[in-house]
Amino acid sequence: MSAAVPTFRQILSETTLIINAHSRHFLALTILFILPVSFSAVIFSSLLHPTSIHSHYQKSLYFFFSASDNTPQTLLPIIYILFVYSFPICSTASITYSTFHGFYGKPVEFIDSMKSILSSFFPLLATLVVMQIIMGLIMFAFMGLMLLVHHSVNSLFFVLLIAILLAGVLIYLQSEWYLSNVVVVVESRWGFSPLKRSSYLVKGLKRVVFSMLIFFGFFVVLLSMLCSSLVANGGGIEGWLSWEVVLLTIVYTGCLTIVSLYSIAGNTVLFIHCKAMHGEFDGEYVSLPCEDEKVPYVNVV
Repeated sequence: MSAAVPTFRQILSETTLIINAHSRHFLALTILFILPVSFSAVIFSSLLHPTSIHSHYQKSLYFFFSASDNTPQTLLPIIYILFVYSFPICSTASITYSTFHGFYGKPVEFIDSMKSILSSFFPLLATLVVMQIIMGLIMFAFMGLMLLVHHSVNSLFFVLLIAILLAGVLIYLQSEWYLSNVVVVVESRWGFSPLKRSSYLVKGLKRVVFSMLIFFGFFVVLLSMLCSSLVANGGGIEGWLSWEVVLLTIVYTGCLTIVSLYSIAGNTVLFIHCKAMHGEFDGEYVSLPCEDEKVPYVNVV
Protein backbone atom coordinates (compact mmCIF):
# COMPACT_ATOMS: atom_id res chain seq x y z
CA MET A 1 0.00 0.00 0.00
CA SER A 2 1.33 3.42 -0.91
CA ALA A 3 1.27 6.45 1.37
CA ALA A 4 -0.91 9.51 0.87
CA VAL A 5 0.43 12.28 -1.33
CA PRO A 6 2.08 14.90 0.91
CA THR A 7 1.31 18.58 0.52
CA PHE A 8 3.81 21.40 0.25
CA ARG A 9 2.65 22.70 3.63
CA GLN A 10 3.17 19.27 5.18
CA ILE A 11 6.73 19.08 3.86
CA LEU A 12 7.57 22.48 5.36
CA SER A 13 5.89 21.58 8.65
CA GLU A 14 7.82 18.33 9.05
CA THR A 15 11.04 20.06 8.03
CA THR A 16 10.47 22.67 10.73
CA LEU A 17 9.86 19.97 13.35
CA ILE A 18 13.13 18.22 12.54
CA ILE A 19 15.18 21.43 12.51
CA ASN A 20 13.65 22.65 15.78
CA ALA A 21 14.23 19.27 17.47
CA HIS A 22 17.96 19.45 16.62
CA SER A 23 18.29 23.21 16.56
CA ARG A 24 21.86 23.44 17.88
CA HIS A 25 23.06 20.77 15.46
CA PHE A 26 21.56 22.47 12.41
CA LEU A 27 22.68 25.86 13.67
CA ALA A 28 26.28 24.62 13.78
CA LEU A 29 26.07 23.22 10.23
CA THR A 30 24.39 26.39 8.99
CA ILE A 31 27.01 28.69 10.48
CA LEU A 32 29.82 26.49 9.22
CA PHE A 33 28.72 25.93 5.62
CA ILE A 34 25.70 28.05 4.57
CA LEU A 35 26.27 31.38 6.30
CA PRO A 36 29.72 32.01 4.73
CA VAL A 37 28.29 31.51 1.22
CA SER A 38 25.30 33.74 1.93
CA PHE A 39 27.50 36.47 3.38
CA SER A 40 29.98 36.22 0.54
CA ALA A 41 27.18 36.97 -1.93
CA VAL A 42 27.19 40.48 -0.45
CA ILE A 43 30.81 41.23 0.38
CA PHE A 44 32.39 39.74 -2.74
CA SER A 45 30.70 42.37 -4.89
CA SER A 46 32.29 45.06 -2.73
CA LEU A 47 35.77 43.64 -3.33
CA LEU A 48 35.45 44.08 -7.08
CA HIS A 49 35.58 47.44 -8.78
CA PRO A 50 33.21 47.30 -11.80
CA THR A 51 29.77 48.56 -10.75
CA SER A 52 28.08 47.79 -14.06
CA ILE A 53 28.24 44.03 -13.52
CA HIS A 54 25.92 43.04 -10.68
CA SER A 55 26.16 39.25 -10.54
CA HIS A 56 29.10 37.93 -8.51
CA TYR A 57 29.38 35.03 -10.94
CA GLN A 58 29.66 37.46 -13.86
CA LYS A 59 32.22 39.46 -11.96
CA SER A 60 34.26 36.35 -11.34
CA LEU A 61 34.33 35.60 -15.05
CA TYR A 62 35.05 39.24 -15.87
CA PHE A 63 38.12 39.46 -13.68
CA PHE A 64 39.33 36.02 -14.67
CA PHE A 65 39.56 36.98 -18.35
CA SER A 66 40.34 40.70 -18.06
CA ALA A 67 43.07 40.57 -15.41
CA SER A 68 45.23 37.70 -16.59
CA ASP A 69 48.37 39.79 -16.02
CA ASN A 70 47.44 40.60 -12.45
CA THR A 71 47.84 37.46 -10.38
CA PRO A 72 46.27 38.68 -7.10
CA GLN A 73 43.23 40.07 -8.93
CA THR A 74 42.82 36.90 -10.95
CA LEU A 75 43.31 34.63 -7.97
CA LEU A 76 40.46 36.14 -5.96
CA PRO A 77 37.65 35.11 -8.34
CA ILE A 78 39.14 31.62 -8.73
CA ILE A 79 39.21 31.15 -4.97
CA TYR A 80 35.67 32.48 -4.72
CA ILE A 81 34.34 30.12 -7.42
CA LEU A 82 35.93 27.15 -5.63
CA PHE A 83 34.43 28.42 -2.40
CA VAL A 84 30.85 28.78 -3.71
CA TYR A 85 30.97 25.27 -5.16
CA SER A 86 32.67 23.39 -2.31
CA PHE A 87 30.76 24.84 0.65
CA PRO A 88 27.28 24.15 -0.81
CA ILE A 89 28.34 20.55 -1.44
CA CYS A 90 29.43 20.24 2.18
CA SER A 91 26.17 21.75 3.43
CA THR A 92 24.13 19.48 1.17
CA ALA A 93 25.91 16.34 2.38
CA SER A 94 25.83 17.14 6.09
CA ILE A 95 22.30 18.60 6.30
CA THR A 96 20.79 15.87 4.12
CA TYR A 97 22.38 13.19 6.27
CA SER A 98 21.20 14.87 9.48
CA THR A 99 17.66 15.45 8.24
CA PHE A 100 17.28 11.87 7.04
CA HIS A 101 18.33 10.45 10.39
CA GLY A 102 16.36 13.05 12.31
CA PHE A 103 13.18 12.13 10.42
CA TYR A 104 13.40 8.56 11.69
CA GLY A 105 14.25 9.63 15.23
CA LYS A 106 17.80 8.37 15.00
CA PRO A 107 20.66 10.10 16.84
CA VAL A 108 22.02 13.10 14.96
CA GLU A 109 25.69 13.56 15.78
CA PHE A 110 27.90 16.36 14.50
CA ILE A 111 30.85 14.03 13.89
CA ASP A 112 28.71 11.69 11.78
CA SER A 113 27.50 14.64 9.72
CA MET A 114 31.10 15.63 9.06
CA LYS A 115 31.92 12.07 8.03
CA SER A 116 29.06 12.15 5.53
CA ILE A 117 30.86 14.99 3.75
CA LEU A 118 33.92 12.79 3.22
CA SER A 119 31.85 10.00 1.69
CA SER A 120 29.51 12.20 -0.38
CA PHE A 121 31.64 15.14 -1.55
CA PHE A 122 33.08 13.65 -4.73
CA PRO A 123 29.89 11.73 -5.69
CA LEU A 124 27.94 14.99 -5.32
CA LEU A 125 30.57 16.83 -7.36
CA ALA A 126 30.52 14.17 -10.09
CA THR A 127 26.72 14.27 -10.25
CA LEU A 128 26.80 18.07 -10.44
CA VAL A 129 29.28 17.90 -13.32
CA VAL A 130 27.03 15.45 -15.18
CA MET A 131 24.04 17.74 -14.69
CA GLN A 132 25.98 20.78 -15.87
CA ILE A 133 27.24 18.95 -18.95
CA ILE A 134 23.73 17.85 -19.95
CA MET A 135 22.30 21.32 -19.40
CA GLY A 136 25.25 22.89 -21.19
CA LEU A 137 24.73 20.71 -24.25
CA ILE A 138 21.02 21.56 -24.29
CA MET A 139 21.75 25.27 -24.01
CA PHE A 140 24.37 24.99 -26.75
CA ALA A 141 21.85 23.29 -29.04
CA PHE A 142 19.25 26.00 -28.40
CA MET A 143 21.82 28.75 -28.94
CA GLY A 144 22.72 27.18 -32.27
CA LEU A 145 19.04 27.14 -33.18
CA MET A 146 18.79 30.82 -32.27
CA LEU A 147 21.68 31.63 -34.60
CA LEU A 148 19.94 29.79 -37.45
CA VAL A 149 16.74 31.81 -37.13
CA HIS A 150 18.52 35.08 -36.36
CA HIS A 151 18.46 36.29 -39.95
CA SER A 152 14.88 35.23 -40.69
CA VAL A 153 12.06 37.72 -41.24
CA ASN A 154 10.43 37.11 -37.86
CA SER A 155 13.72 36.56 -36.04
CA LEU A 156 12.63 38.27 -32.80
CA PHE A 157 9.53 36.11 -32.52
CA PHE A 158 11.46 32.87 -33.08
CA VAL A 159 14.25 33.90 -30.70
CA LEU A 160 11.70 34.59 -27.95
CA LEU A 161 9.96 31.30 -28.70
CA ILE A 162 13.22 29.37 -28.50
CA ALA A 163 14.15 31.17 -25.26
CA ILE A 164 10.79 30.21 -23.73
CA LEU A 165 11.22 26.59 -24.84
CA LEU A 166 14.74 26.53 -23.38
CA ALA A 167 13.49 27.87 -20.05
CA GLY A 168 10.74 25.26 -20.04
CA VAL A 169 13.17 22.43 -20.74
CA LEU A 170 15.56 23.57 -18.01
CA ILE A 171 12.76 23.90 -15.45
CA TYR A 172 11.48 20.45 -16.42
CA LEU A 173 14.93 18.93 -15.92
CA GLN A 174 15.30 20.70 -12.59
CA SER A 175 12.03 19.18 -11.40
CA GLU A 176 13.02 15.73 -12.68
CA TRP A 177 16.41 15.90 -10.94
CA TYR A 178 15.15 17.68 -7.83
CA LEU A 179 16.02 14.80 -5.49
CA SER A 180 19.29 13.78 -7.11
CA ASN A 181 21.47 15.25 -4.34
CA VAL A 182 19.48 13.42 -1.67
CA VAL A 183 19.83 10.17 -3.62
CA VAL A 184 23.61 10.64 -3.75
CA VAL A 185 23.90 11.14 0.02
CA VAL A 186 21.33 8.61 1.24
CA GLU A 187 21.70 5.85 -1.36
CA SER A 188 25.40 6.29 -2.22
CA ARG A 189 24.87 6.71 -5.97
CA TRP A 190 26.56 9.12 -8.32
CA GLY A 191 26.69 10.24 -11.96
CA PHE A 192 23.66 9.45 -14.12
CA SER A 193 22.14 7.03 -11.61
CA PRO A 194 20.86 9.68 -9.15
CA LEU A 195 19.25 11.57 -12.04
CA LYS A 196 17.31 8.51 -13.18
CA ARG A 197 16.44 7.62 -9.60
CA SER A 198 15.15 11.12 -8.90
CA SER A 199 13.04 11.10 -12.07
CA TYR A 200 11.40 7.89 -10.88
CA LEU A 201 10.78 9.10 -7.33
CA VAL A 202 9.10 12.39 -8.27
CA LYS A 203 6.45 10.69 -10.39
CA GLY A 204 3.07 11.53 -8.93
CA LEU A 205 4.46 14.41 -6.89
CA LYS A 206 5.31 16.89 -9.62
CA ARG A 207 2.98 19.51 -8.16
CA VAL A 208 4.77 19.40 -4.80
CA VAL A 209 8.18 19.40 -6.48
CA PHE A 210 7.25 22.34 -8.67
CA SER A 211 5.90 24.25 -5.66
CA MET A 212 9.14 23.74 -3.76
CA LEU A 213 11.23 24.60 -6.80
CA ILE A 214 9.37 27.87 -7.34
CA PHE A 215 9.13 28.76 -3.64
CA PHE A 216 12.77 28.32 -2.73
CA GLY A 217 14.05 29.43 -6.12
CA PHE A 218 12.07 32.67 -5.95
CA PHE A 219 13.44 33.64 -2.54
CA VAL A 220 17.02 32.68 -3.40
CA VAL A 221 16.96 34.75 -6.61
CA LEU A 222 15.18 37.67 -4.92
CA LEU A 223 17.55 37.79 -1.96
CA SER A 224 20.60 37.42 -4.23
CA MET A 225 19.40 40.36 -6.35
CA LEU A 226 18.76 42.44 -3.23
CA CYS A 227 22.26 41.65 -1.97
CA SER A 228 23.82 42.69 -5.27
CA SER A 229 21.77 45.88 -5.50
CA LEU A 230 22.66 46.71 -1.90
CA VAL A 231 26.35 46.78 -2.73
CA ALA A 232 25.86 48.61 -6.01
CA ASN A 233 23.79 51.36 -4.36
CA GLY A 234 26.03 51.49 -1.32
CA GLY A 235 29.06 52.56 -3.32
CA GLY A 236 31.36 49.65 -2.53
CA ILE A 237 33.47 49.34 0.61
CA GLU A 238 32.87 52.97 1.65
CA GLY A 239 29.13 52.38 1.79
CA TRP A 240 29.57 49.68 4.42
CA LEU A 241 30.21 52.38 7.02
CA SER A 242 26.50 53.21 6.88
CA TRP A 243 24.46 51.49 9.59
CA GLU A 244 21.56 51.04 7.14
CA VAL A 245 23.77 48.98 4.83
CA VAL A 246 25.09 46.92 7.75
CA LEU A 247 21.56 46.23 8.98
CA LEU A 248 20.27 45.27 5.53
CA THR A 249 23.30 43.06 5.00
CA ILE A 250 22.51 41.16 8.21
CA VAL A 251 18.84 40.81 7.24
CA TYR A 252 19.53 39.64 3.67
CA THR A 253 22.26 37.25 4.74
CA GLY A 254 20.13 35.76 7.52
CA CYS A 255 17.10 35.27 5.27
CA LEU A 256 19.18 33.70 2.50
CA THR A 257 20.80 31.35 5.02
CA ILE A 258 17.46 30.21 6.44
CA VAL A 259 15.98 29.66 2.98
CA SER A 260 18.99 27.57 1.96
CA LEU A 261 18.76 25.45 5.12
CA TYR A 262 15.06 24.74 4.64
CA SER A 263 15.59 23.99 0.96
CA ILE A 264 18.15 21.24 1.65
CA ALA A 265 16.26 19.78 4.62
CA GLY A 266 12.93 19.99 2.79
CA ASN A 267 14.30 18.07 -0.17
CA THR A 268 15.28 15.25 2.19
CA VAL A 269 11.81 15.12 3.75
CA LEU A 270 10.27 15.08 0.27
CA PHE A 271 12.61 12.23 -0.70
CA ILE A 272 11.32 10.12 2.20
CA HIS A 273 7.71 10.77 1.22
CA CYS A 274 8.47 9.94 -2.41
CA LYS A 275 9.91 6.58 -1.35
CA ALA A 276 6.78 5.91 0.70
CA MET A 277 4.61 6.89 -2.27
CA HIS A 278 6.34 4.21 -4.34
CA GLY A 279 5.96 1.55 -1.66
CA GLU A 280 9.58 1.71 -0.50
CA PHE A 281 9.07 1.73 3.26
CA ASP A 282 11.97 1.66 5.67
CA GLY A 283 9.56 0.52 8.36
CA GLU A 284 5.87 0.52 9.15
CA TYR A 285 6.17 3.68 11.16
CA VAL A 286 8.44 6.66 11.01
CA SER A 287 8.98 9.00 13.92
CA LEU A 288 8.98 12.73 13.78
CA PRO A 289 10.29 14.88 16.61
CA CYS A 290 8.16 17.72 17.85
CA GLU A 291 9.05 20.89 19.67
CA ASP A 292 8.33 19.56 23.18
CA GLU A 293 10.81 16.72 22.49
CA LYS A 294 8.09 14.06 22.57
CA VAL A 295 8.20 11.65 19.68
CA PRO A 296 4.83 10.90 18.12
CA TYR A 297 4.57 8.08 15.61
CA VAL A 298 3.16 8.73 12.18
CA ASN A 299 1.72 5.87 10.21
CA VAL A 300 2.90 6.04 6.61
CA VAL A 301 1.24 2.88 5.31
